[in-house]
Amino acid sequence: MQNTELYAKADEGMTVIAAHARSSQAEDTGFSFVHCKVTGKGSGAMLGRAWTEMPKVVFAYTTMSEVVDPAGWSNNNHPDRDAKVYFAEYKSSGAGGGAPTRAPFTKQLSDEEVKIFISLGFIEGSTWVLPPPKV
Repeated sequence: MQNTELYAKADEGMTVIAAHARSSQAEDTGFSFVHCKVTGKGSGAMLGRAWTEMPKVVFAYTTMSEVVDPAGWSNNNHPDRDAKVYFAEYKSSGAGGGAPTRAPFTKQLSDEEVKIFISLGFIEGSTWVLPPPKV
């Protein structure tokens, strides 16, 4: 997703923005949120959770309000998944974008590492994303 506002209603049970499913490192799938805003009401929303063993979720250049839990991510009460998940951020900002308080199994991407997730190549965009209209 790009340039999207994700509105979370936290404090109403477990609130999770993304729960990607992948059962193998070989699966070339994942969720990439680029230049988005995470807003909402309440607090404690998780950016993602380890619904399965090897989810892959990335937030890049995303502004996050205080609705996002300081830990940011959940292993879904499966600590055995900590080494298998791929939960990452790049240049998060805002009250909920605090990297120092993130769960220890998450990653802050480098300039080089983020490139694949912010390009159309990650979502095979050249096969389905239409070019902008000519004005």
